[in-house]
Amino acid sequence: MNRAEALAEFTSFGKQKDEAISIIVSATSDEQSPAYTLTLATALDVFTRCLAGEIDLDDLELWANVIESRTDIDHSAVEGAIYALSNSEQMGELDISKVERLVELLKF
Repeated sequence: MNRAEALAEFTSFGKQKDEAISIIVSATSDEQSPAYTLTLATALDVFTRCLAGEIDLDDLELWANVIESRTDIDHSAVEGAIYALSNSEQMGELDISKVERLVELLKF
């Protein structure tokens, strides 16, 4: 799995997410140009899986924090949602109702 595939696996909460994390953290700093674009469809899939109980709220918040902090993931298509999930001090504690609202807003 290369870095772009690892980023895709991580952002989609794929079955090989743990292996992907190992690859991502081993990337050198000169490899930080955008290598993956997080799409609206992928984000909605992750949020829907969270609502279904497949992804824990704490894991979702950590996921958003990682995405927001990385320069090799272009998350501009869902930047507001990532910001809302990763900034609980400004947006309030993450709960299921907030994820539901994000899904409703993103589907428009």
